[in-house]
Amino acid sequence: MSKETPTNAVNLLCEGTMIEGDIKTKSDVRIDGMVKGKIITSSRLVLGNTAVIEGNIECVNVDVMGTVTGDIVATGTVALKTPAKVKGSILAGVISIEPGVMFNGTCEMMKKEGQPAK
Repeated sequence: MSKETPTNAVNLLCEGTMIEGDIKTKSDVRIDGMVKGKIITSSRLVLGNTAVIEGNIECVNVDVMGTVTGDIVATGTVALKTPAKVKGSILAGVISIEPGVMFNGTCEMMKKEGQPAK
């Protein structure tokens, strides 16, 4: 059995496209469409202005400019950028929220081991 390694590929979901179901990948992901389900990547996730996510997110780093209804867990950085709208909890190593972002939920910082700080 071969060992899977991350590639330089970027998975792209264009505006006007909708997926119902979970997405799991080791590559970077950019979403400008709609996803109803969990998104899991061991890399970077970018949610464009037109992205609408209804489900939980697990990733290393995420840039959010669209709408998320669900929880976000990132071992690296969660960056909420204008005009993002997020409703849910965030657990991350680093959290950045720009002025103009609408965020309703809770934030918690995690230690390097991926566990919540106490």
